[in-house]
Amino acid sequence: MAPLALQAQERREERVTLTTEDGWNLNARYLKAAGDAPTVVLIHTQKSDLGEWEPWFKPMKRYGFGYLALDLRGHGNSFVKPDGSTTTWRAFNTDGQDNEYNKMLRDVEAALAFLSTNSVTGAQTVLAGSVLGASLAIKAAAIHPEVSMAIAISPVLNVNSVLSVNPLRAYGKRPLLLIAGADRARQYTEFQILNSTAKIACGKENVSVIVEAKGFGPGLVTKYNVRRVLDWINNPRLPEVVEFSTSAPAGLAPYAAGLETSPEESRGEMPDYTNDQN
Repeated sequence: MAPLALQAQERREERVTLTTEDGWNLNARYLKAAGDAPTVVLIHTQKSDLGEWEPWFKPMKRYGFGYLALDLRGHGNSFVKPDGSTTTWRAFNTDGQDNEYNKMLRDVEAALAFLSTNSVTGAQTVLAGSVLGASLAIKAAAIHPEVSMAIAISPVLNVNSVLSVNPLRAYGKRPLLLIAGADRARQYTEFQILNSTAKIACGKENVSVIVEAKGFGPGLVTKYNVRRVLDWINNPRLPEVVEFSTSAPAGLAPYAAGLETSPEESRGEMPDYTNDQN
């Protein structure tokens, strides 16, 4: 077999179409992995598109990784509805457990089905998502225990009625990477709740955390630090190294390192910040 570096040069990205169970045709970019290297399904933030993953593409190719980045329904170039009419996320209802945002789980299912038909197994598959995409990645991984691991960037409790706590509880004993910025107090508080939930549900040994001084969503992973994430995919069971910013929001210091229960947890509250994300 050719060395990974040579295989990386030989591989070419393809534009592909993913068809969901309910009839959406989704725009996607696919790069086949070199040999048995992992393939990462990239699930973008609400009101965005697959282009937010641009800083990941070249590094993943150099690592020999494959990727499948998709435009969720109503986003980017995935704007044609099953009946042939067109729409965007602006027309979607943000409330209700059966709204289009919750149905985007079917978009992720279509990505997994595509990989399966291209001989990519669950053990070779990583789900990575940002904000809304983080919730969808966790939910899809909870439904598909064969998926090897998940990465949640700026995970929050509730995005347009897509909830994350119960899926996280059902995620199981698999590697999970949580990435957050410390400069937005409300989202950072939610991150701490999800981090505590993950450690209980998944086992502390399976949960890794990266906290940057500032940033939210796709901006947290750049061409300068993406290698840290890719190295984690290669070896997700390293001893946990948690990097916490010294500029954590005021009022969060007592539990910034996960040493104490957050005020929201102690009161049993799970705040709902639907539509708060940019």
